[in-house]
Amino acid sequence: MSLRAIVPARSPRPVSNASVACCGLLLAVPASAQVFAPGPSLPGLFDNVLDVPSPPPIGVSISGGVGGVAGQTTQLNLNNFGSATNNFTAASGAEVNIDGGTVGNNLTALAASEVNLLSGDIGLDFRTESNRVSIFGGSVDDGFTADIAARVNLSGGSIGDNFQALAGSRVNISGGSVGRDFTASGTAMVNVSGGSIGERFTATGGVMLDITGGTVGSNLSALNNTTLNISGTADVSNNLDVGSGSVANISGGTVGPGAEALAGGVVNISGTADVSRVDAENGGVVNVSGGEVGVGVRVETGGEMNISGGIVRNGVLAFADSRVHVSGGIVTDLFQIFDGAELEISGSGVVGRFADIEGSVNVTGGFLDSSATVETGGVLNISSGGAGNGIEALSGGTVIVSGGDLGFGTMARAFSLFDISGGTVGHNFTADFGSLVNISGGSIGDNFETDGVVNLTGGEFEGSFEATANAQVNIFGSDFEVNGIPVAGLVPGVPTTIFSRGGQPLTATLADGTPFEIDLNTLPPNPGDDFVDFGAILTVTLTGVALPGDYNGSGQVEQGDLDLVLQNWGVDTALAGVPSGWINDLPTGQIDQNELDGVLQNWGSTGVAGFARNGVPEPVAAAVLTLAWAGSGRRRR
Repeated sequence: MSLRAIVPARSPRPVSNASVACCGLLLAVPASAQVFAPGPSLPGLFDNVLDVPSPPPIGVSISGGVGGVAGQTTQLNLNNFGSATNNFTAASGAEVNIDGGTVGNNLTALAASEVNLLSGDIGLDFRTESNRVSIFGGSVDDGFTADIAARVNLSGGSIGDNFQALAGSRVNISGGSVGRDFTASGTAMVNVSGGSIGERFTATGGVMLDITGGTVGSNLSALNNTTLNISGTADVSNNLDVGSGSVANISGGTVGPGAEALAGGVVNISGTADVSRVDAENGGVVNVSGGEVGVGVRVETGGEMNISGGIVRNGVLAFADSRVHVSGGIVTDLFQIFDGAELEISGSGVVGRFADIEGSVNVTGGFLDSSATVETGGVLNISSGGAGNGIEALSGGTVIVSGGDLGFGTMARAFSLFDISGGTVGHNFTADFGSLVNISGGSIGDNFETDGVVNLTGGEFEGSFEATANAQVNIFGSDFEVNGIPVAGLVPGVPTTIFSRGGQPLTATLADGTPFEIDLNTLPPNPGDDFVDFGAILTVTLTGVALPGDYNGSGQVEQGDLDLVLQNWGVDTALAGVPSGWINDLPTGQIDQNELDGVLQNWGSTGVAGFARNGVPEPVAAAVLTLAWAGSGRRRR
């Protein structure tokens, strides 16, 4: 094959060997003497060395290709003014070193060849099967393809648009740059530790993509069972999409706004990661265990977000049918839970101020900070952990407190509902006209004030109780006395209005067995004293009174109670699951003469339906009728 002069000569880089004749046809035979090392090798290691151009300095072009011949190895060095034409091939046994020279379009590097670009240029559509392609400088035009088993190392220089890393290939980028529309597919592996990659980088179909440094432009997509790891000093600019079956593990570096877990995708954020914003789309999952997430997080309909550590900044939006669980870490202010969304706070999780609740929030641990608002249809359920000060339930909102702590300054607005059965509620609780507050347990702080309806069956008040002009306070229990005198004429289950005022004390035993006392002042004589306005309605209802012999809870001792005893005669009460505390205390441990006496001796007596303390198992099903109001604990003012 002849060498053709193409440009006048300028002083070339000195080379060690003069050029020799090149073969026009390729024999892609693996060379037994191949001793390639990363980067250009010493010429003395090769059977044949071609320096293009060679002295004298004349521009020279080589065509066809180079490769091993009969087990030999060949080194081609393209220096300044040297070039290889279009459709050039580096076959098995060849090492092509480009340092100032140029290669035309459609360069092909076959398996067991090596290509090193130090400076100079390679044209369009470079395709390699080689496991030794290194780019230290210079430029490669658009359309680079790393085929099966290819290995490409980029530490400097540039590669143009439309880079493809096919199944089985491996690409290491530690410097330099790659243009836009980079695609890695199949089982390709791409490691980015430096340099830069342009916009529209797509990894799909089982790719392993590790980014520990460098910069990746916008629109990075990990799709179809891809694993993406972002750590170290990596900088992913914008629009990270994680699709079906794919997982993105972000433990360091920075990710710009717009990271999204698409349907079937999972985004894990941990360590020192700094993610400007992340979204969980329908069917997508975002897990945050460390690092920091910026403002504007969106958990879309059908999305899921789990926060166990780290910090999530202001403005989280949880849309209908989304699920958010905060078991650790901190979510700062302005969390909005839309209608149909669910938020659970547990463990050591903290949600900041000004939460807006249209869906449901369950606090089973952790802490919901102050100034949360429960909107129409919203539910705040506190069973453990706590909520801060200034919690407000608007019209149609519901707050349920069965445990934990609710701070001071709670407000029940018109047509809201508070149900308090346990836990503690701080001082300065205010219930507006039209609100409903049910208290069956727990501890209520000082300065409880209501202008709405309060149903009181248990619980403890630590300070003053104030009922203003529009209030209605209904007290359920027994042992009602005004100024030490029993309230006369009480009928179980029938409310009796108390008109007494003038500071006289009303005492009672609430339905849960807790003592209760309120001073019926029309004007509080001292700050912190009780107050019941003349216009307020105050009723007492006798409840929870055991009616001997009323085993079916009907409110009357009659044939049904006798039938229960006779049909279950001899039943072992322990096996039947019948609770202790029957009128006759079941001294024999069986349903027998003691229970029969309870019916016969009280035949015809009446009480309140559903308030029988005792029960007899139903025949066959052995259902147990239990005490409707179970007394437990003490309550003091």
